Amino acid sequence: MNGPDKPEVTTESFQGTDEVSRPTPPIDSRTTSGLSKPHSKGSNFDWAAVGIVILIAAFFAITARLHAQPATSFVPTVVLSATGCGLLVTAIRKLRTSQGIGLREAALGGFFMALLQFMAAITYPGVFDSIRIDQAIGNDFLITWILIVGFSTILSLAGAALGHLSFAPIRPLPAKSSRDSIDDETERTISRDEDEHSIVETSDHDILMDDLTEKASSHQSQRSIFSYILTILLLGLAPTVAAYLFSAAYDFVLSFNQFVPGPYPTLRILSALLPWQIPIPIDLNNGIKNIIIFSLLWRIPLFLGNPSTFDLQALEPYIFNGAAFALLLLTTYQGSTRRQNQFSSPGWITFLSMEAALGLILVLPANLWVLRGLEGLIQFHDIVIPIRTISILNPFTFALNLITGPLVCVCLGIALRIFLNKRAI
Repeated sequence: MNGPDKPEVTTESFQGTDEVSRPTPPIDSRTTSGLSKPHSKGSNFDWAAVGIVILIAAFFAITARLHAQPATSFVPTVVLSATGCGLLVTAIRKLRTSQGIGLREAALGGFFMALLQFMAAITYPGVFDSIRIDQAIGNDFLITWILIVGFSTILSLAGAALGHLSFAPIRPLPAKSSRDSIDDETERTISRDEDEHSIVETSDHDILMDDLTEKASSHQSQRSIFSYILTILLLGLAPTVAAYLFSAAYDFVLSFNQFVPGPYPTLRILSALLPWQIPIPIDLNNGIKNIIIFSLLWRIPLFLGNPSTFDLQALEPYIFNGAAFALLLLTTYQGSTRRQNQFSSPGWITFLSMEAALGLILVLPANLWVLRGLEGLIQFHDIVIPIRTISILNPFTFALNLITGPLVCVCLGIALRIFLNKRAI
C-alpha cells in the first residue's frame, strides 16, 4: 500500500516546486545593469553640454569684442541664439542618454551665454564712466542686459522643450488594440502545449511577446516627411519669433523709463541674423567716441550699419541650431534602428537636404524683410516723425545671406556626422 502512494507524493511535491519557481525566472545581471545605467545618467547634471555651450558662446563674445565699433548684432544675437542653445543642450543629452530633457542645463547655458556677452560689453572703453556720469542711462544699460539675460534663459528653456517634443520617440499606437491582439495570439499559442512544457512555456511567452511588440512598434517607428518639414519650420522660425518678442519687451522697457523708442526696433534686431550687409562704419576719431560705443552696447536701433561687410557674430544662431539639428537627426535615426541591431545613419542626400532647409528657414524671413529697407517712425507722446527708408542690403548681399545660412548648417552636419561615425568605430 505504501508503494502506490510514493509516486503520488513525489508528483505533488514536484508540482509545488514548479509552481514556486515558475514566477521567478533567473535575472541577468547584464540586463539589470543596462536598465539602471541610463536612469543614473538621466538623473545627473550634464556638465558636458553646458561646457560646450559656454565654449561656443565665449568664442563669439571674444571675437565680437575685437572690433572697436560693436556690430549691430552685438546685443540681440544672444536672444536670437537662445532657442538654439536649448536645442543643442537637448541634442547633446540625447546623444549621451535618453533620460530627461535637460532643462537645468539649458537654463544655465542660456544664462552663461548672456553673461559672457555682458562681460564683453563692459570691457569696452568708457562704459564705467558713462554709467557713473549719467545715472539714468546707467540704469537703462543694466536693465537692458537684465532683460537680455532673462530672455536668453527663458528662450533656452523653450528651445530645449521644442527639441525634446519634436524628436521624442514615437509611441507604438494603438496601445490597447495591439496589446489585446498580441495577448490573444500568445495565449492561443501557449495553451497548445501547456501541460507538456510548463517551464519552457514561460521563456517562449516572453520571447514571443518581445517579438510581437517589437514588430508592432517598429512598424510605427518611421517618421513621415511631413513631420520633418513641420519640425524644420518650427525650429527655423523660433529665432524670428524670439526677435519679435524681445523687440516688444525692449520697447516697453524703454517707454516705461521715459526713453524715446528707437526708429527700427524689430527690423534692426532681425538684421542681426544676416551675416552679410552693406558696411556703414562710424567715425570714432572724435570727442563723442565713448558715447557712440556705449550707445551701441545697449541702445539697439540707435545707430546703423556694421563696421565691415561680414559679421562673424551673426553666425552664432546658425552654429547652435545647425549643430543641434544634426545631432538630433542622427541620434533619433540611430534610436529607431537600434532594435534591428543597425547603427547606420540616414542617407547623405536626405540628411544634408534637411540641414540646408533649416539654414534657409533661419535666414529667409529676416533677409526678405530687411531687403526692402529699414522703415520706421519716431514717436514721442503725440508727436510722430517719419524716417526715410535706409537700405542695408543689396541684391549681392541678399544672395550671399541665402547661401551662407544653408552652407553653415550643411558644413556642421557633415563635420558632426563624420565625427560620430569615427567615434562609433
